[in-house]
Amino acid sequence: MAKYSIHAGHNSFVPGAQGFIKEEVVNRQIKNAVINDLRAAGHTVYDDTDDQAKTQNENLAAIVRKINSHTNLSLVVSIHLNAGGGTGIEVYQPDIRTNEVAQRVLNAVCEVSGLKNRGTRINSSLYVLRNTTAPAILVECGFVDHQTDAAFVSTHTDAIGRAIAEGILGSTITSNKSRAASPKREAASSSVQAASLLQRGSHGSTVKVMQQNLIHAGYSVGSAGADGIFGAATEAAVRALQRDSGITVDGIVGQQTQLALSQALRGGLAVVPYPGHIIKRGSRGHDVERIQRALKLSVDGIFGPATEKAVKAYQRRHNLSVDGIVGPETWNTLF
Repeated sequence: MAKYSIHAGHNSFVPGAQGFIKEEVVNRQIKNAVINDLRAAGHTVYDDTDDQAKTQNENLAAIVRKINSHTNLSLVVSIHLNAGGGTGIEVYQPDIRTNEVAQRVLNAVCEVSGLKNRGTRINSSLYVLRNTTAPAILVECGFVDHQTDAAFVSTHTDAIGRAIAEGILGSTITSNKSRAASPKREAASSSVQAASLLQRGSHGSTVKVMQQNLIHAGYSVGSAGADGIFGAATEAAVRALQRDSGITVDGIVGQQTQLALSQALRGGLAVVPYPGHIIKRGSRGHDVERIQRALKLSVDGIFGPATEKAVKAYQRRHNLSVDGIVGPETWNTLF
């Protein structure tokens, strides 16, 4: 059995690319899936992700130190997400030693996602690829600022992780310990568009699941709870989610709202613009509700002592000014 080092780039102190989703959050979900599948297939896998460094240089150096502390690694894999207005998947490598595995990983992720194949690229200037003693590749798993890429990647992290793991091994993972097989040849555009619109008057199991997700994300769907009926209370919850997420407020659950709900369930992945005014003790309204949800508090829209205490604790953890006031710095770190 082989030894592998897998890590996700960036961390909460050194954020990655920002768009419809946050790179440093989603790439960790993909990283976890890769590790789980490789271990399920019987291999030794080290998680060399760094969550402590406060600067980019420290983050990169910490990752490389962890990687190089291991011996006899077969491959190092760095998980990232891209930005800059493009779309698709690409794999970087420092030289031609990793041609075969880089191409396998690229093909596997493109097959499972249906996203554009941007090819493999030689780049010896990337810090991790340049400084690890073992062969290494860096996988860019889609663009955070392309809606189709972001929608697929954020809701199919297990499938992408499985594809990367199978690409690394050059074989299908069939261990009983691993998760259910990833869907193959599932085009991103088709997967996002396949779900029917849900709106007032809709009913059934799909509505019930959506209501359960709204409740878990902190939105009340009324006293009846998740009853599978899209009524007035559910519409109000959908509108609140849309308003919080900065998307069209129409009470209809389509592609964009599905992505926003997925992001809300993952703890505030959506990049929500700063509202332009400070939010502090005594403030009320939707901005306060959004903060309370992100901090996993009871949601009442009132910035009281408990919310102020939670904000201060968050600021302290992230080396921000500890004043209990949500200004642009705290807001942009939180969201």
